[in-house]
Amino acid sequence: MKTIIKTLICSILPTLLLAACGGKVQNGDSNGVHIHRYEQAMFDTPAEKLPDALKAFKNGFDSPLLNIYPDDQQFVAQIADFVADATVRDIYNITQQHYADLRWLEKELTSAMKKARALDCGIDQMQVATFVSGYFDYGNRILADRESKSVVVSIDQYALGWMEKYSWFGLPMYIAELSDSAFLASDIMAEMARQFIAMPDEKNVTMLDLMVSEGKVLYFLDQVMPRKEERLKIRYSEEQMDWMRANESHVWAYFIQNDLLYEKDYNRYHNFTDEAPKTNAFKDSAPRTTQYIGWQIVRKYMENSKSTMKELFDNTNSQSILQISKYKP
Repeated sequence: MKTIIKTLICSILPTLLLAACGGKVQNGDSNGVHIHRYEQAMFDTPAEKLPDALKAFKNGFDSPLLNIYPDDQQFVAQIADFVADATVRDIYNITQQHYADLRWLEKELTSAMKKARALDCGIDQMQVATFVSGYFDYGNRILADRESKSVVVSIDQYALGWMEKYSWFGLPMYIAELSDSAFLASDIMAEMARQFIAMPDEKNVTMLDLMVSEGKVLYFLDQVMPRKEERLKIRYSEEQMDWMRANESHVWAYFIQNDLLYEKDYNRYHNFTDEAPKTNAFKDSAPRTTQYIGWQIVRKYMENSKSTMKELFDNTNSQSILQISKYKP
């Protein structure tokens, strides 16, 4: 099993991650979001018809995230081997049991993108495609490109919770628990938003910069998904959300007392930003505490500054945002 997956990662997947899209489109409003189902079209296409299918994919989904070579025999052969692999096909079948029909997701994304365009923050209608990667890399489950207005989603990353037979491919249980359709729409909108948020020079990025940046993303989700549960926007369980609300002032005090806000050494603060079951500095805690605190800072800032979403996204002065927010938990 591990040998097969490693081979796929090292050879086929670097190409597939770029080539993964096009094909079938779910039925829906012609003015709304249509999701191109690469995995459905590719896995249901006989090997002899793959070149024609690849041409159709390339014509149907225009994005620099994709590299499709229908006239390259080696490329076509790699794709044919990939979809014929028994493990990958099983992953596809498990995924389809839960995501064969994504019209519900199209509807949610259509509503959110309509609200995003109304905010005048530069986000226009985005084209979306799904694919099956055949291995698990939760951190790269969604890729977005601002210029081409495109998003690709590794849909099998959201079926991990049903793959116990593969021991979740060695990933920890807290990641498997995040592999849930409840997070899918907000994760897509969040990744889109990150493409439009300006950041300081990476050599000078502080923990506060990262806090505020993620706070901007979550505030954006507030505006485009007003009915979405807060815990789903930040990918928390109910228990984690309750802990974070109850301990917000304690976490903030810890950041201040340990001079972390303007820290540039990621090694000193990664524990507060990393995906994890908890934050090690606090007992029985929520992870990614910086995201939650940044969210509250940005909320207060927008109340006090009356800035537009575009002005918020363009503002790289995190210290000024904190000062104007008058944040005091």
